[in-house]
Amino acid sequence: MKNYLGGAVLAALFLAAPADALAGQDMIADHGAVWWTKDIGAATQGFIQIHNTSAAGDVLTGWSCPIADTTTLVDAAGKPLRSLDIPAGQRVTLSPDGPHLLLQGTHFAVARGSVLPCALTFQDAGDIAVYLNSIPAPKGR
Repeated sequence: MKNYLGGAVLAALFLAAPADALAGQDMIADHGAVWWTKDIGAATQGFIQIHNTSAAGDVLTGWSCPIADTTTLVDAAGKPLRSLDIPAGQRVTLSPDGPHLLLQGTHFAVARGSVLPCALTFQDAGDIAVYLNSIPAPKGR
């Protein structure tokens, strides 16, 4: 319960501020998406591009989406990851065919037009808010 509440509070605190302003402009997260769901409690996947504009690498160490009971960073095969390196000056994309967020136990159906607040925590850059816009899942997914 504490983890869920902490994520909800963190996301609420950052809702009004741009992500790049919160992380000292070293980490920029954009183009976030999440697949629609039809049912409450259904699992879905979240995707986002992370840009490290700093001259030093950083590590994604935490993630939270308060609309779900559990948010997990997983690899392409669905195996949980403990962290994700974000190299200096590079862009890392969380995508369906690579690492991505797995949201389980959603508190409502993710419908067309939904925008979900989430939070990412970096070892050096700290916390940033991100937003996932709902999109239909590709056929076969």
